[in-house]
Amino acid sequence: MAEESVRSLVGEAERQLADAGVPSPDVDAQLLMAHVLAVPRAQLIVAPNPTAEQVDRYQHLVDRRSAREPLQHITGEAYFRHLRLHVGPGVFIPRPETEILVDIAIADLESVRRIDPTAPVTVVDLCTGSAAIPLAIATELSGVRATAVELSPDAAQWARRNIAAYDEQLAAAGSSVGLIVGDARTAATLLSALNGTVEIVTCNPPYIPDAAIPRDPEVRDYDPDIALYGGPDGLDIVRDIVDQAAFILKPGGLLLIEHGDEQGSDVDPAGVPATVAANTRFTDIRDHRDLGARPRVTSARRR
Repeated sequence: MAEESVRSLVGEAERQLADAGVPSPDVDAQLLMAHVLAVPRAQLIVAPNPTAEQVDRYQHLVDRRSAREPLQHITGEAYFRHLRLHVGPGVFIPRPETEILVDIAIADLESVRRIDPTAPVTVVDLCTGSAAIPLAIATELSGVRATAVELSPDAAQWARRNIAAYDEQLAAAGSSVGLIVGDARTAATLLSALNGTVEIVTCNPPYIPDAAIPRDPEVRDYDPDIALYGGPDGLDIVRDIVDQAAFILKPGGLLLIEHGDEQGSDVDPAGVPATVAANTRFTDIRDHRDLGARPRVTSARRR
C-alpha cells in the first residue's frame, strides 16, 4: 500500500465532513489528524506520512465526526481560554461564548484586588459542568477560593478530573477549586458557611426552552439534557439561581449569568435581565455582548 500524505488525507476528510454538514470541516479534519499523530495542529505541515494503522484510525475518527459526534467527544478534550479540559458523554462541552463571562469576572476581581491586594477572593460557580469557569478564574488569578456546584454525577466526574489535572497550576497561583455534588437551586443551603461572603457567583445554567430542540446534532444528541433545558421559557433555573445568589453574595458582590442571545434585554423584555431585575435585592443590572456582538451575559450587584 502506497503511503498517503497528511495533506491528501486531510483534504479527503475535509470533503467528507463538508458533505456531512459539519460546520468547520477544514479545522476538524486537521484537528483529528493532529490527534492521531499526537502533534500540535500547527506542526501538521511538517509531520511525516502516517502509518497504515494511523490512516485506518484517522478514517474511523472522520467517520465518527461525519455522523456528527462532537469533535470534543472523539478527542476527549475541549479548549477553554488557556485550559485543556477533559470532556465526554455526560458533560456539557464548554463554548467560546462563555469566555466573556470569565473576562467580566476577572476584571471585577482585579478591581477588588487593587483595593486589598492580599485578601483572598471567594467565587462560587453554579451548574459548573466541566468546571471550566472556576478553573479559568482560579488559575488566571492568585488567591482565589472557588467552589463549583454540579447536580449531575456524570458531569461531576469530569469536573473532578479537570480540577485534579490542574492541581499544580492552582497551587502555584495560591488558589483552590472545590466541588460539591448537589442542586444549584439549593445552593444557599449547600454553601451555608459561605452565605454573605462570596465576591462573585457565576453560572452558565440550562436556559433553552423545553420545546426549542436544538438543530445541531452535536448539541441535541450529545450534550446532556440536564445542561440544556430550563423549563417552558428556559428561565426556571435562572430564577432559582438569582434567588440563591441573593443569599450567597456579600453586599456589592457580583452575579454573572450566561444566557441565549434571544434572552437579552434588547430582544426579549422578559428575558434574563428582566428576570434578575424582578429580585429587588439586585441593582446595576447590565447585559453584555459576546465577540459576535450577541447579548450573552447578564451582570448584577447585590444591594
